[in-house]
Amino acid sequence: MDQREGGLAQAESVSVNVQGGAAGDDASARGLRAHLSSMYGALTGHFVSVRIKVVALMTLVGAALVLMSAGFVIYNFNSNLEQAAYARSAGVSDAVAHAALDMAGPADIEPVIDAVAGAPGLKGAAVASLGGRILHSSDDNWAGKRLQLDAGLLDEARRLPAAEVPTQDQLEGAGHYPGDFARILRFSQSGEEAVLFVRVDTDKVASKLVVDAWNLMAWLVIAVVLAVLTMSLLIHRTIVAPIEALRDYAASGSRSVPYRGGLEDEIGVVARALSESIDARNAGEARLAKLAATDGLTGLGNRTYFKDRLAQEIAAGERGGRMVGVMILNLDNFKDVNDTIGHDAGDIVLQRTADILKGCARDGDTVARLGGDEFGIIMPGVKNADDALHLAGRLVRAVGAPFRLGAQELQQGACVGLTLFPQDGRDAEVLVKTADLALSRAKQEGAGACVLYRHELHLRAIERNTIERDLRSALAQNQLMLFYQPKVDIATGRVTGAEALIRWRHEERGFIPPATFIPVAERSGLVVPLTKWVLDEACRQNRVWQDDGLMKIGVAVNVSAIDLRRADLTDTIANTLIRHGLSPQFLELEVTESMVMEDVDVVIGTLRRLRSLGVGIGIDDFGTGYSSLAYLKRFPVKRLKIDRSFVQDVADGRDGDVIPKVIIDLAHALGVKVIAEGVETAEQFETLRALGCDEVQGYFVGRPMPAAEFEVFLRNSPAGGLHGTAIDMSKPAGARRGSKPDMTGSAA
Repeated sequence: MDQREGGLAQAESVSVNVQGGAAGDDASARGLRAHLSSMYGALTGHFVSVRIKVVALMTLVGAALVLMSAGFVIYNFNSNLEQAAYARSAGVSDAVAHAALDMAGPADIEPVIDAVAGAPGLKGAAVASLGGRILHSSDDNWAGKRLQLDAGLLDEARRLPAAEVPTQDQLEGAGHYPGDFARILRFSQSGEEAVLFVRVDTDKVASKLVVDAWNLMAWLVIAVVLAVLTMSLLIHRTIVAPIEALRDYAASGSRSVPYRGGLEDEIGVVARALSESIDARNAGEARLAKLAATDGLTGLGNRTYFKDRLAQEIAAGERGGRMVGVMILNLDNFKDVNDTIGHDAGDIVLQRTADILKGCARDGDTVARLGGDEFGIIMPGVKNADDALHLAGRLVRAVGAPFRLGAQELQQGACVGLTLFPQDGRDAEVLVKTADLALSRAKQEGAGACVLYRHELHLRAIERNTIERDLRSALAQNQLMLFYQPKVDIATGRVTGAEALIRWRHEERGFIPPATFIPVAERSGLVVPLTKWVLDEACRQNRVWQDDGLMKIGVAVNVSAIDLRRADLTDTIANTLIRHGLSPQFLELEVTESMVMEDVDVVIGTLRRLRSLGVGIGIDDFGTGYSSLAYLKRFPVKRLKIDRSFVQDVADGRDGDVIPKVIIDLAHALGVKVIAEGVETAEQFETLRALGCDEVQGYFVGRPMPAAEFEVFLRNSPAGGLHGTAIDMSKPAGARRGSKPDMTGSAA
């Protein structure tokens, strides 16, 4: 049995709290680990420097050691306080217990209790029955209160010579107090037992221990700081400093910053390997930079090189007040060379062009291949626009000189777009853009054209881009509509069909002429969804008219060359007809004469598939193109449409009817009907009737009308409805209906 077994014991509540707190400490530890883990993640995310990481780590280590020191000091303080309080209470309790051996009962112990209550460091003492009721106390406030004793431990203490009696709350109404102690008293004369309760003044005891605790804490903190500083200096010299030196060396990318890592340790080995890697990388980058700026086929600089050189020449021109010319040369119909002779021959043509440009360029000029069949030339120090145009013309003539390629003799044309610094722009990107705009205009003018950039070209490009953007929006928001212009049989005056003409009512600009937006649609690829929409809407509307009991007529839809070259055109038309339940005989496709001469074999195949489907085919603007009569026999054509340019002269009495007569006779000989468009006067109508034309279309018989208005027109035409009336051909259509001339533009 140790010293504690022979003396007093602190309250049972203390041991209970310690046991109950074990689970709480475990949860706190887990929470602390999670918090430290999140702090580590935040630190590693924000601190990337090794020095900062080491400082942060050592700071955390120091903080942890300081916390551990504080915990040790607190533990030591509590242990010393408990030992001091126990020592004070043990002396008092031993004296009282010894006196109780000579007394008869608890009543005799009262003078002893009063005597020991005044001992130094003691707050009070009391004697209580085994049931916990206080029999006598030195403190009047304790009178009538009870001690809460653990009955089980009380029985165990009774079997011992002198045992501690743990209490639960020590004194009823007073709460737990760390200086409370209890002990069994045995009265030998009577054999009675009682409980001695002693309260030590722990505040006085603690005041003497606080100074020692603070001194101990100060020495521990000093020791921790010194240890952390020593470790930090050691880590900095052995790890951080060499790594930082290696970092600076790697960041320099060359040997301009020598490595100063100290000894030939592992970091030194890494430094040597890094040095070799940097040397190899620099050499590789130099090779790649040269390759990246060079066109592999011609050996000229590429677009990147061209822009870099242009930026340098612009800077030099700005400093010296010199003009810089920028030229973009494009080979005409270069795709035909690849398609007919082969790509190897095309490569030879490109190499020849590169050699010619290098040979014709002046000293100081830069020649580059921008991509495909486009070449760029930078001309620093040109005197004026005429000087640049003269050089451009010389290059075009040199490129266009005939030459032999194998067994074939070729003549490669070219066109040029020109722009000048500083009047057309002060930036390389802007000058390349303006030169491209001039080149686009040169392509429109034809082979050999050299066009100098003008501001109007930029405005036209902006207009095209605006039209394209708004047209996409119009398709998405259903801003387009179809107008229908009637086709009338010239002999009977009956409506035999209609041409569907697309119209675009812009929200801000009103009606935009088809001649404005159709070319933009063809260039941007929007013509494909545009044609699909027109086909779908025309078939739907024709089906509605037939369901309403109107006469069954065919509706003609214009298609573009892009549509004809699409392999899915036949399937698209077939699906559209099926979807709307419209017979193919009531749909006609109109194609221009020049259109069918592009990729003749492909176009003929497409037209034949459509004709076998039952769809009618008409050639629009006949006589204005360059079609061969031999090809005309192969086309599965249902109608030829005489261009309005011939119809305007048909009644002027100056042999204006010769070409229409030839077209009509040719068509009838081939078994094809003829329709004349643009008929605006009675004289034109009568002349065409006399020439044997089958049908007419124009303002004289009917202007383009919205679907609702065309339905009224159709009901009033012969056999158009149940009460149809004949059309009086002696007056123009506007006068017959009292309508105003159409202001929505020409047919699309």
